[in-house]
Amino acid sequence: MRVQGIVGAALLACSFTAYAGTAEVSWKDVDSYTDIRPADGLRDRYQKKVMDKLTEHFQELAAKLPEDQKLEITVTDVDLTGRVEPTFGRSSSNYVRIVREIDFPRMEFDYRLMSNSGEAVKEGQAHVKNMGFNYDSLASRMRRDDLYFEKQMLTQWFEETFVNQPDE
Repeated sequence: MRVQGIVGAALLACSFTAYAGTAEVSWKDVDSYTDIRPADGLRDRYQKKVMDKLTEHFQELAAKLPEDQKLEITVTDVDLTGRVEPTFGRSSSNYVRIVREIDFPRMEFDYRLMSNSGEAVKEGQAHVKNMGFNYDSLASRMRRDDLYFEKQMLTQWFEETFVNQPDE
């Protein structure tokens, strides 16, 4: 009987998630972004992968919003963690992403939080950066996500902008 109650509570919690807010993300002038280049591979494919993963992260964040709200994001610039620099081997040059403390991630985007009636609840421009990232930390060595620091930066922005707001 107790197990059924726990399972029922878990299913009930999942059902609330299904009715959460949504996000719509657009990417403006991607070729002019500060740094969204691959160290290896095709540039278009890499850009699409980065945009898809960051769009997915915005959607996960928006799921924390009330169900009748939609977050609209227009990304205008991305500067990924690190810098792509050439390395020279025996027969050819290759590229590698080098990460130093001064190469922190940055992003610029316009945002608008919309109600279901189409009214803007909150809007603005965001210029976010994660200057405090610690690439040498245990967490970064254990991570499997190439965009760990960018997602961490966006989560902090979201929490400060929409979740941890003082009552007005």
